[in-house]
Amino acid sequence: MKKYIVRYSFEFIVIFLGILISLYFEQSRQERIENDRKNNSIEQLIKVIDQDILQIDNFINLQNMSLESSDLIYDNINGENKLSNDEIMYHISSVGRALKSFFPQEGIFNQLISSDLIKRIRSETLKNRLFKLYNEDLRRHDVHTKEYDNFFLEFNYKLSEKFFLEHNWKTDASDENQIIILRYKFNKSYYKSDEFFGNLIESRKNISAYLSELKELKIKFKDLRSLCVDEID
Repeated sequence: MKKYIVRYSFEFIVIFLGILISLYFEQSRQERIENDRKNNSIEQLIKVIDQDILQIDNFINLQNMSLESSDLIYDNINGENKLSNDEIMYHISSVGRALKSFFPQEGIFNQLISSDLIKRIRSETLKNRLFKLYNEDLRRHDVHTKEYDNFFLEFNYKLSEKFFLEHNWKTDASDENQIIILRYKFNKSYYKSDEFFGNLIESRKNISAYLSELKELKIKFKDLRSLCVDEID
C-alpha cells in the first residue's frame, strides 16, 4: 500500500510540475507576443513622429515666408521700401497663406491606449510624455490653431472682397512657384486704410505666435522620438 502511495504521489508531482512548466512557458510566450506588439506599435509611432516633424518643418518654412511678406508689406506701407502692385499682391497673398495649419497624426497613440499596450511601456517618462503631448499639448495647439485660422479666414475673405484677389497656394516648400496670383484689382484706398494696417499687425502677431508653437512642438516630438527609440532598444 505504501508503495502505491509513493508511486501515485510521485506521478502527481510530475504531472503538477508539468502543468506548472507548461503554464510558465505559455505565459512567457504570451509575454513575448504582447511585448512584440508593443514594440511594433512604438516603431510605427516613430515613423509617424518622423512624418509629423517633416510636416512641422514644412509649415515653419511656409510661416516664415508669410512673416517675411508681412514685414515687407508693413515696411511698404510705412514708406521704407517701394513695391509694385504685383509685388504687393503677391506678398499680401503670402500673408494670407498663413491660414495653412499643422495637423498631427494621433492614430497610433490611440491604438496604444485602446489596446492597453501603453501599460507595457517600461519607461514611465515615455508614458508621461505621450499623455502630455497627445492629451494636453496637441489639444491646446488645436484650440490655438482654430483661433489663428478663424482670423486668417476673415483676412482672406477681405482680400477677395476688397482686391477681388484670386490666387492659388501650394504647401511644398521646395516649389519655387508656391503662390500664383491669377487676377486682382488693386484697391489703393483699402491698402492704405487703418483697417488693413490693423489686420496686417494682427497677422504678424498671429504668425509669430504660431511659429513659436510649431518650434516648441518640434522639440517635444524629437524628445518623444528619442524615448521611443530607447524603449525598443
